[in-house]
Amino acid sequence: MSRRTKNFFDIVAPVYEKFHFGALRTFNKIKSAVIIKTSDRVVDLGGGTGRIAKFFAGKVSKVIVVDVSEEMINQCRKRHPEFSCVRAEAQNLPFADNSIDKVIIIDAFHHFQNQKLVVKEIKRVLHRNGKVIIEEFNPLTTFGKLVVVVEKFLLMHSVFHQPSSLADLFMRERFKVDLIDENKSSYYLIGEKGTSD
Repeated sequence: MSRRTKNFFDIVAPVYEKFHFGALRTFNKIKSAVIIKTSDRVVDLGGGTGRIAKFFAGKVSKVIVVDVSEEMINQCRKRHPEFSCVRAEAQNLPFADNSIDKVIIIDAFHHFQNQKLVVKEIKRVLHRNGKVIIEEFNPLTTFGKLVVVVEKFLLMHSVFHQPSSLADLFMRERFKVDLIDENKSSYYLIGEKGTSD
């Protein structure tokens, strides 16, 4: 994440959830796409205030929210003291190899600066057959194009992927990939780490 983007999220952290809608819809989409187990350790990467992670409370063994914005993490700790809220870069996660069952990334992957390294890091921390679930804007759609323009205007240095391009990034690291709603303004990638990795 660029310094400007981090500063932006530090500023908006206190009011972020008031202007960010659709969290329950996103959680329901995740729930319909993957099996959530009570034994799961779930990392919400780029999870900000915990607006999506809060729906996992009581349904999984552990919820960890990771974000590079100090103010977002402060808000996460205030709102969700039951979670582990960790300030860290997406390409340098403070978790052991093969220690996480699911990584969710909601409306955040485009903010990660070195996306290839992030994919490698996700692969490192996931258990065999662990899953990564990503929600992203599709820059080929009208609304997706608008999001791209707005983030360019805000000088966020975001890097958006059309569904096939994001799938390629993960398949290069030998993830098994499924795409959901790939023709809609928001689409989902489900990536499963192989058993031999």
